[in-house]
Amino acid sequence: MKKLLFFTLLLLIGLILLTGCSETADQAEQAARDENGGEEEVELPSVMEQTVPLLQEWPFQVTDQVGRVVTIEDIPQSIVSLSPSNTEMLFALGLGDRVTGVTEFCNYPAEALEKPKVGGFNTPSIERIVEIEPDLVLASTIHEQEVPFLEELGLTVLVVESSNLHELYSTLSLIAEVAGDPLAGEELIAKMTERISAVETALSVVSPEEKIKVYYEVYSDPLMSAGSEALINEIIALAGGINIFGDVEEKYPTISAEVVAERQPQIIIFPDYHGSADIVFDEMASRPGWENIPAVLDNRIYAITDDSFVRPGPRVVEAVEEAARLFYPDLF
Repeated sequence: MKKLLFFTLLLLIGLILLTGCSETADQAEQAARDENGGEEEVELPSVMEQTVPLLQEWPFQVTDQVGRVVTIEDIPQSIVSLSPSNTEMLFALGLGDRVTGVTEFCNYPAEALEKPKVGGFNTPSIERIVEIEPDLVLASTIHEQEVPFLEELGLTVLVVESSNLHELYSTLSLIAEVAGDPLAGEELIAKMTERISAVETALSVVSPEEKIKVYYEVYSDPLMSAGSEALINEIIALAGGINIFGDVEEKYPTISAEVVAERQPQIIIFPDYHGSADIVFDEMASRPGWENIPAVLDNRIYAITDDSFVRPGPRVVEAVEEAARLFYPDLF
């Protein structure tokens, strides 16, 4: 018995000495790093360790953009996106590898085309979504009928929607937080604001009186434009233009050709799916009263990249830059 107690005591002493040596070595290594200006190679934590918010405890609750309180049980590793804009945001935040389902209309970036499809934007398949068993479903306000069904089936659903740049930044921050990587949201937003600031700086030489009057044609039959509630209205403003229907409190109001002629736009832009610029120009020039519109007289009618101008996603910055180049080519 005495021998057993003796050996046990020796073992405990040995463990204490080893622990002390380990701590001393760690302290010495840290001191060496500090002394050398931190240049010594340090093993980085895993990707998961880097992306988890240091003070975030799981599960936690967030409020989505329609006021629903949603419980996030853990970092989602499988995410289904039910809208093209949500898909673009996920990829821009570096979460593309976690996307396990998208709609048939999610065409950007190219990697999104390879993802499993869960139906259309307006008609997602509940059955297909359930088969994927995602940790998180990113829906939009258009999916108000599908959201309750998905929740009843035990899926976590977050509804996000943006109609302007401020809301877009909030959406990006929310998705990044829920995904366990708030820093990715901060970095992406910083890059976007930097590029928009660069445009604003270049446009600072344009006085309010010199700003270009812009007409954006959504459809030709019936004739529709963009009002104050449309994202394109903010894009035009950020690019230094004045939307001639920015005083209409609708997203896409139906208008008349006569009113367009009265408001004398200096530039006309339209989605590139309408057809070639030459065909559209000839059609517009033939409308009664349009032959005297400055945009027609100066041949300043341009097709624009539709998706980036109408989708509330990170490519809004590209839309602002494209519009600014069209409005003020001498400044860009």
